[in-house]
Amino acid sequence: MPRWLKVYLALVPVFPPLYLAGFYGLKFLKGLSPIARYALFGFLALELLAALLSPRPGISFVLALLRGLFILGLIGVGIWLRDSQRLNYLLFGYVVVILTAIFTTYLAIGEKIFTVARVSHPYYSGTSIGLAGVVGIFLALLARGLSFPIRVVGISAGIFALMFSGSRGALLALGIGLISASFISRQNFWRNRVLVRSLLLSMVGIAFFQLLGKPLPFLRRVSEFTSLNGRDRLWHDALVAFKAHLWGGTGPYQLGPYLAPFAVERCRLWSGLERIGYRCPAWLEPFYGAWLIAHNTWLHALGETGIIGTLGWALLYVFATYAVIKARDALVAAIFFGFMAMGLVDNPTLVPSLSLAELFWVAVGIAIVRSGLAVPPDQLASGDKGEPRLDAA
Repeated sequence: MPRWLKVYLALVPVFPPLYLAGFYGLKFLKGLSPIARYALFGFLALELLAALLSPRPGISFVLALLRGLFILGLIGVGIWLRDSQRLNYLLFGYVVVILTAIFTTYLAIGEKIFTVARVSHPYYSGTSIGLAGVVGIFLALLARGLSFPIRVVGISAGIFALMFSGSRGALLALGIGLISASFISRQNFWRNRVLVRSLLLSMVGIAFFQLLGKPLPFLRRVSEFTSLNGRDRLWHDALVAFKAHLWGGTGPYQLGPYLAPFAVERCRLWSGLERIGYRCPAWLEPFYGAWLIAHNTWLHALGETGIIGTLGWALLYVFATYAVIKARDALVAAIFFGFMAMGLVDNPTLVPSLSLAELFWVAVGIAIVRSGLAVPPDQLASGDKGEPRLDAA
């Protein structure tokens, strides 16, 4: 694996626009099996058809095309990477993100960092910090080839992020992801020790902060696990939007104005930036609803893409589930099923994001090639002389 790629992967969580290179992955879809080709391009076709039936078909078609091609490109990147071990270098980036959140929160509120419900970051939300912590734990526990000190750092940072992010969805992703990894992996080793390790590490982390005499917001949030925190209103509004635009939905990134709790005529940046005085620039105001979500993967799909588009998403997710189960890769299984579980209360697979949703689709690509549903690019007799090789020095 070339050094430049190791550095690039480590930088992606810190500088999220780097993931736009995912479009380059479209060239690695040449080796798809027929079933994979039908699933991926069937998804894209259904999304484009739904966009044409939305209230603004022109802009919706362009946005659906860009989003669909981006997802397919990310899957192509996963096919090119071919091995989940090559995701190891992401751990360094996520540790930097978590440390930045700690530093930003400390600058804003000092020692009260131990009592706030959520840490702040200049551009990651509290929920994203929690999910970044979960990914860090997945990598530290399940990735092959990491040294023990790096695993300890990754797990410690991940537990801190999970505890002080206030994200119960991230906690759900952690539990379902580890359980899935323990049962799907080829290695029987994980069946017994993944859950034991994770439980022990979690208990050690909780005990540590309890001994410090610091009240943990994490424990309070767990006690409120069944509280929807207004999500039921968002789900209702998404269904109202779906009923108003049954076949094609509102169009990609146009559901926000239908979500009453968030549908305010003001553009907002991430809470971390707003806390230290930055405000949304005037040129972004017309797009204030683009990043508002229904906090449920399927209800968001229904509201945004209607029946036809949701069928496309269902086709893609069902095929991806088949590939992940067939691949039997512990890390890929943890990421896939963890994110899908979190999708019950959030939208962790919706792109673009701050590198987390992008990681999900790259993991799907790895599952496709590991399950034999695609041929790795370097094994194709394509004659592409300039195609990058991962075994380059």
